[in-house]
This record gives sequence, structure tokens and C-alpha cells, in this order.
Amino acid sequence: MPAGPLQANCHFIHDPEVGGVIIDPGGDAPELMVMIEMAEVELKAILLTHGHSDHVGATAEIAAATGARIFGSEEAREVLAAPDEHQIFPGMPSFLPATVDQVVTDDQDIDLGGMTVRAIMTPGHTPGSITWFAEPGLFCGDLLFRGSVGRTDLLGGSFEELAASVHKLMLQYPPDTVVYPGHGSSTTLGREQETNPFLSDLGW
Repeated sequence: MPAGPLQANCHFIHDPEVGGVIIDPGGDAPELMVMIEMAEVELKAILLTHGHSDHVGATAEIAAATGARIFGSEEAREVLAAPDEHQIFPGMPSFLPATVDQVVTDDQDIDLGGMTVRAIMTPGHTPGSITWFAEPGLFCGDLLFRGSVGRTDLLGGSFEELAASVHKLMLQYPPDTVVYPGHGSSTTLGREQETNPFLSDLGW
């Protein structure tokens, strides 16, 4: 579901027997809560790919309403602890502070009771960017898009790190792995390796 003023993708993975997780609740908390309530599952976790406001804007409200634990990087922890100090997009609405319950590390598996997700550190768009692996694929935030990549001109961004992070995913997962980006439609690792113009000159 695209959410918030920049329509960042918020993904909701749920199973009636084990519960659900939500990835990057960037805004529109009431609408996201309707989606969660309609699924009639316990929301077990909020997974954050990075700390930009268009991806974390509704985190505090969703956590307060559901009791779900928040997982993210040290970067996301710092942003949510002091939102007014980390608003990088002028004119964006303010958002409420929240506490990241667990700062994750690279290749860390998180058991949510019948559902396991893996945190993969993939810096580049931001220094603390995370790609989450959960069935049915990779949820990469603003690392990789269909036919494009995330911007690296913001504070802490690095195209070299971003390219290395994408390459890391391509080495760890098969080409048919589905990628769910933070904006736009889904793709696969193989499609991006073969056709993404931003990756074509990297010699992979």
C-alpha cells in the first residue's frame, strides 16, 4: 500500500496462523490500521528499512495501536528518538517519536513465532539501510528500484556502497528472487542485473 505524502510502499505480510509484520509504515496511520484490522491477525513486528521520514512516519502510531515491536538500524533508532532533528525533506509533515525495540545486525535472523525474517545490512541510500528477507522475497526500501536505484546525494549516501550492497544481494540470492522496493513496482534481482542502466557498467 503506498502511504504518506511521498507514497512510499508499505508492505504487510500476514498469515492467519502466525500473525503479521509491516514494513516501512511511512504515513497514513488510520488507513494502515484498517488494513491490519481487516486481516484479523496479531501484528508482531514493524520492520524499518531506513530512517527517512517517508518510510517511518506512522511507526509510532502503529506501534502504540498494536503493541508490535520495532526493528531497525542504529540510524532508524536515532531518527525515531528525535524526529524533529532528522527531517531531511522540507515541508514534510512531522511525525511522532518512538523507540526501536531491537537494533539489528547484518544477517541476523529474527524469530517472530512461526515467522522468521532476516536483516541484511545494505548501506548506500543511507548508511543504515536494511534489506529484509521474508517470504515472499526481499524488501529493500530505497536501495534498488525497477530500472533504477535509490538516490545517494542525501546525507550519508554513497553510490559505491549502494552498488556493493546490490551486488551482495545478487551473490546471496538467486536471480528469480522477487524484490519489493520502497517506491514503484516489484522486480527481480535477475531482471535488474540484466537491464538496470545504473548497474550496467559495473562489470558483474
